[in-house]
Amino acid sequence: MRTTIELDPAVHESVRRQALRQNISMARLLGQLVQEGLRASTEAAPPSVRSGRFQAIAPAAVGAQVTSAQLHKLIDDEGVL
Repeated sequence: MRTTIELDPAVHESVRRQALRQNISMARLLGQLVQEGLRASTEAAPPSVRSGRFQAIAPAAVGAQVTSAQLHKLIDDEGVL
């Protein structure tokens, strides 16, 4: 399917050079990059649960902990409460 996209000039140049190195068209390379990005976003997204007005996101690593000090710093930095 054909479509038109707008790329930042630096991104366009980077894609153009990578396509040349791989000896494929920019369209094919962009298609591959989009597929990889979509796959990564669905595979790597941590599970989340909405509870009231907050959204809880599972930690990226097993055993990862958030300390109360980190939580208080985040609240202060973001001005949540």
